[in-house]
Amino acid sequence: MPNVGKPSKDCHLCRSRRVKCDLTRPACNRCIKYGAECPGYRDQQELVFRNVNPTNLKKRKKRSQQDRTRQGSTASPTTTAGHSTPSAFLGDDFENSLLLSNSSDVIPFSGDRTALILPQSLNQHWTAHSIPILLNVYSTLDFLHDIYRENTENGPLVWAAHLFSRTYVTNIRHSTAMNKDSVTETDKELGSYLGKTLSSVNIALKTPNGAFRDDVLATVWILSNYELLMGSIGRSEPMSPWHVHTRGLYSILKTRGSDWLRRENNGRAGFWPAYNMVQVQCLLTSTECPPESQEWFRVIEETMQPGEIIGLKVSIFIAQVAHVQARILTILRGRNFIAASAEYHALVGVMSEAEDDMRAFYMSRPSSGTDFDPYMRNMYASTCVKGYHILMAFSNFLTHHIASPIPLSTLKALRIRCIQLVRKFAQEIVDSTERTLNYKTFSNNPSPRVLFDALKLIWPLTAVYLIPTTLPEQKDMAEKSLRFIGRELGVRQALKVYPEANPFPDEANEPLDLIKDEDYEEVPNPTGLM
Repeated sequence: MPNVGKPSKDCHLCRSRRVKCDLTRPACNRCIKYGAECPGYRDQQELVFRNVNPTNLKKRKKRSQQDRTRQGSTASPTTTAGHSTPSAFLGDDFENSLLLSNSSDVIPFSGDRTALILPQSLNQHWTAHSIPILLNVYSTLDFLHDIYRENTENGPLVWAAHLFSRTYVTNIRHSTAMNKDSVTETDKELGSYLGKTLSSVNIALKTPNGAFRDDVLATVWILSNYELLMGSIGRSEPMSPWHVHTRGLYSILKTRGSDWLRRENNGRAGFWPAYNMVQVQCLLTSTECPPESQEWFRVIEETMQPGEIIGLKVSIFIAQVAHVQARILTILRGRNFIAASAEYHALVGVMSEAEDDMRAFYMSRPSSGTDFDPYMRNMYASTCVKGYHILMAFSNFLTHHIASPIPLSTLKALRIRCIQLVRKFAQEIVDSTERTLNYKTFSNNPSPRVLFDALKLIWPLTAVYLIPTTLPEQKDMAEKSLRFIGRELGVRQALKVYPEANPFPDEANEPLDLIKDEDYEEVPNPTGLM
């Protein structure tokens, strides 16, 4: 209910001890002086709302009604001392807040505001909720759940959970922040937890077996996802925090080597989330996948575990396309017509071989329409969107080389086919997004579990939105989804999608007028690609 008195702003420990707090943030000096860990301060809601006990609330209402009867009051029972009732106040900020029951499960707001009156939860410091919130977001990632069960003491994982969960809740409630001071205090708090997380990871990595600790690998992976929440990814800024964390993931995987993948106790459960993030960086920066990739693929193929085949096939495809796009961009940026002509058949051949392998794999699995993991399918589709766009630019470039041995008719056919494939796979991403992000369902039940699905859509939607070859209506749908993810789910990276400087020379942007075909959309797909 509304707190009509003057609530104490002291930290939780000083208030429980009934001593004066100096209000220093993020930890007060009194707690530090006596060697106690400062539990932090009240959230803004706790300064506005008083903890409600249902029994006392009924007694209070009864006394209030008796007073009004004696006084002959005609005041509305829905107002008290000029304040709205609890149900009216539990709307703006509480509507997006997450509280915990005794079962440590996260309860999202579902329209029943009385469900938010949880006295025990309101008495706890928010850090008591951070790990359950994070595990609720990643409810399908068994690897993360297992590691948190094994690591309960303060360490990299705990600090990472505080950082991620606080950022998530803050982003969700950012538009309803009550004042500038609360935003500043939150930023300071997040900075403190980020510093503790990074410090604990650095200390762990300096130990002999630091890189082999699963909690360290999981922490760096959480940090990379935290940067998505913060919106710090810059494709033209390789030293941005997300790129640093992703390179850290690769460094850990490299240090572990391939023997680690043979461990019987599910040694590679953490490999796939980390390696997938590394591959996203390669696609984003148009660089090749790690040189160790082929060795890792070989070991995984030799010791295949249930459910791994799809991830393996898609990762192999991504590595092949990453190689082609990295080489093509090097040729285009150097305006090297001779190298373009000499390597044309080899580069197109790698793309065709990768494409044939994926088609054969897809056709060999009649049920692939239902068991093909949506995330890996979108990773495959977004790789095709960018890969075929770059291949189209390659064909454009060669049309301007008078001495090229590649016939113009061949280049024209390649260009048309690439454009068709870009739009085909862009539409697949758009359709998949509409199934994954049900806007109406989320509005009725904004579960944090939707966040993980949204994080996995950032790169595919970004590819559809930014690649020039996609259709305008596809870009519009991608933009709509990105805005929803950014505004409703609190993933700020979705709101920071900007086109980078054109990496191509002029010859790669447009082909010779001689091979342009305004009706290319009607040309049938010559390969019958899935």
